[in-house]
Amino acid sequence: MRLLSLSLKGLSEQDAAIWIDMVRHSWLVQPRALPMQIVGLLMLATLIHYSSLPTALWLPPWVCMFTIWAAVIPVALHFRRVDLGEHNYRPWRWLLLGWRGLHGLSGGILCGLLYGGLSPEWRIPLLIVVVVFTYGLTFFAIEDLGVAMIGSGPVVLSLLLALLHSGRPADHMLAVLLIAASINGWLAGHAISRRLFEAARLRRHHAELAETLAREVNEVTIAKAHVELANREKSEFFAAASHDLRQPLYSLQLLFDLLRKQLALPTHVELAHKVDVSLTSLRHVFERMFDVARIEAQKVAVEPQVVSVRELFETLDCEFSQQCQDKQLTWRVSPTDDWLLTDPVLALRMLRNLIENAIRYTPAGQVHLRARKKGHLMYLQVWDTGIGISQTDQIQVFRDYFQVKNEARRAQDGLGLGLGVVRRLAALTGAQISLRSRPAKGSCFSMGLPLAQPPSRPAGTGGESSPGRSAPSSGPSSGQGVLIVDDQVDVLDAVSLVLKDSGYTPIAATTAQGAIQNAACLALWPSAILCDHRLGDMGDGFDAIQTLRYEFGDDLPALMITGDMSPDLNVRAQAYHITLIHKPIDRGELLQALENLLVT
Repeated sequence: MRLLSLSLKGLSEQDAAIWIDMVRHSWLVQPRALPMQIVGLLMLATLIHYSSLPTALWLPPWVCMFTIWAAVIPVALHFRRVDLGEHNYRPWRWLLLGWRGLHGLSGGILCGLLYGGLSPEWRIPLLIVVVVFTYGLTFFAIEDLGVAMIGSGPVVLSLLLALLHSGRPADHMLAVLLIAASINGWLAGHAISRRLFEAARLRRHHAELAETLAREVNEVTIAKAHVELANREKSEFFAAASHDLRQPLYSLQLLFDLLRKQLALPTHVELAHKVDVSLTSLRHVFERMFDVARIEAQKVAVEPQVVSVRELFETLDCEFSQQCQDKQLTWRVSPTDDWLLTDPVLALRMLRNLIENAIRYTPAGQVHLRARKKGHLMYLQVWDTGIGISQTDQIQVFRDYFQVKNEARRAQDGLGLGLGVVRRLAALTGAQISLRSRPAKGSCFSMGLPLAQPPSRPAGTGGESSPGRSAPSSGPSSGQGVLIVDDQVDVLDAVSLVLKDSGYTPIAATTAQGAIQNAACLALWPSAILCDHRLGDMGDGFDAIQTLRYEFGDDLPALMITGDMSPDLNVRAQAYHITLIHKPIDRGELLQALENLLVT
């Protein structure tokens, strides 16, 4: 390690920074050493008083010492406003070494002269004062050994010469001791200084590592935030776009169901069946994609209710019995009279996905829906005799887009999102999902939900329609009017045709005011409202329904069709006593919901 380091050339960037810090620290601590220096000067003045030294000899070096220390204080205070760096290191280093050298030289001259002018009994106190204060000031600047040596060296050398010049044996012994103490002090100072330098180097290295780590962590955090923002924006986009994408599918499904009713030739019926299969597959793909998008965008509300297992199973029985029959599968439902605490809409969504998965991958045999009680949970189980899932694939089967490497499965339509949606909804609702399966034997998916006490009285109406509500046995009254409001003309026409074909009198318009005018032209008092949720620039379905109810009565039943599952939507629907159904829906589901609404 260099002692003086008058220049930073040849030093590493790290070592140069350490030297700059040492010079900065040396200047900043100078005011703290002022009290010690004043005490030393006063003690020297006391010794001068008892000496025979002429004033002309001792006064100049004493005044010089005092002046140097007095002058360095404003310089040190000024340094506090200086930004020390490589550009101004050299002059401040030179100034530091210069004043310490002048101070040490004047002190050495004064002490050497004073030692010769004192009587023997006062020489020992002088040596004590010199040793104490010299070594004190030295270790005060021990970080910078060069500064310490320049400040103390002249004093020690001057006293050593004075001791040797006296010719007394005792002084010679003191000279030997002073030499030994000086060597020991230099070795100790060098070791301490070196260790302090290495410690400073290690601290700076650690600081650089910490800074680098903090910067990398910050970069990772920023990148993660950007990714999360991008994912959130993507999810929100899909959730918002679901309405626009569902509209044409909704209209196409209704029109095709109506067209299929009018087909007579067997070839046409067979062709219609193939088109229906494709439409159904497309509908399922859309449903899975938008389910994932809504869940990721946190637009799915969880509203736990006391739900009847029997009503849940009856709803699913109505939905899937015909589908199993068309595929020549045995469909079995084994309900119980127990009650559950869960969100009925989300529970039905999970069970639908499990049943659809079972039907899709069961080429022959049966699909069995049943319930088994265990402890405080009720396990709703979907059994099938399908192709089964291997042990290795069972671990990954609930991942998004995962499909078992099986020819029967690859031949099927789908993106592998159905079970992924089940996993997400289960995490959202707290349901426990498990799987048991054997290849070529079948599978059993179980969904554990908490049991609940049956309600003391039937739950009220409003909001989502009850999952287990059965359809009335009779059709609509002849000419029963239904107000239809939708900003999409193609959807409006499709719904109108379906209702007209089913015996209703549609009163259709793109706005609420238009529907009121059309009802007046027909001189018909409506029996229900069928309204889309999003109506573009005309507001939303809630405003339209309120306008229509103001005209035709607050008790007019209302059915709102939506592709949105935001948390606030069900709350608003319940507050306005509006029943929600979610797109896309087919003709049968639409008519079922409308008939249920009218018999409530």
